[in-house]
Amino acid sequence: MTTMRKARIAYDGSAIVDGSMDVRELAPALIAFSEFIESANKVLGGESKIKVMLNQDSIKKGSFDITFLLDVGILEQAKLFMDMSKNTGLDDLMTILGYGSFLGGGVFSLIKGVKGRHIKDIQQSGDKASIILDNNEAIKTDGKTLKVFLDAECRLKIEHIIKPITTTGIDRFEIRDPSGEHNKAPIESVTSEEAYLYKSPGAEEMKDEQLSKPIQQEMFVKINSVNFTDGKWRFSDNTNPAFWAKMADEEFMSKVNHGEISFTSGDMIKIRYRLIQSIKKGQLSSEYIVDKVLDFIAAPRNIKLDFDYNPNDSQ
Repeated sequence: MTTMRKARIAYDGSAIVDGSMDVRELAPALIAFSEFIESANKVLGGESKIKVMLNQDSIKKGSFDITFLLDVGILEQAKLFMDMSKNTGLDDLMTILGYGSFLGGGVFSLIKGVKGRHIKDIQQSGDKASIILDNNEAIKTDGKTLKVFLDAECRLKIEHIIKPITTTGIDRFEIRDPSGEHNKAPIESVTSEEAYLYKSPGAEEMKDEQLSKPIQQEMFVKINSVNFTDGKWRFSDNTNPAFWAKMADEEFMSKVNHGEISFTSGDMIKIRYRLIQSIKKGQLSSEYIVDKVLDFIAAPRNIKLDFDYNPNDSQ
């Protein structure tokens, strides 16, 4: 059992009056539209996977009309009969595209209305919402369209959908009524002069913060590299990838600097260390700090003998 809705988008302009469009412009835009529908469905909490399909009669003379079938897939019939899944999510997707919306249109109209201006506040009451701008202008929308408007991934896909109209000869993007072949009145439209408004603002940057309280742990490690300049040593435990750690044991470092301890390949130490994970400039940062060297195991220096021999025992 499959539930479907249809939408139609069009790119228009002098470059496509004969019904053709450069595939290098068209293909990325169609993929972006498909990915936009999938992302919006996820943002709106859709439980079923949405399929976006190009209808076989989508090419119309004078423009390149694209008819999409928004197919929610095969739902469990028993679930439908028991009325446990009234909303497949398709109606919500049609609303954010601008079909049947009574609160200022869909997400394309909302982006145009905001015009990239600073948002001072967002007020919501039930499924209605108002975006308050710096000049106290209130732009009304519905809660679902607002969610898609605020989602960075959806906005990036919209930017890619609009991109073809920045090309010479393609000057308009439209969402049209798919019910009539000759009905070209747009439900939503974006001109090439308005394309700059649809550039994605990007995701909000993560705040720099320490993610968790570091816990001291102990383990044996091999010494891969000694660094006396910045105090960072490179260790490995032959299980996990090698890592750099700050040597904070001042007593141990004093012995090293005074030549009381020297190192050769294969030496091991037992360390008490902390792992501090933080977010710095949007990136995950992991810092190992060695608080104490608990034991030092030097690699054997002598050749192998069949009996125990310690040269230090000889008189």
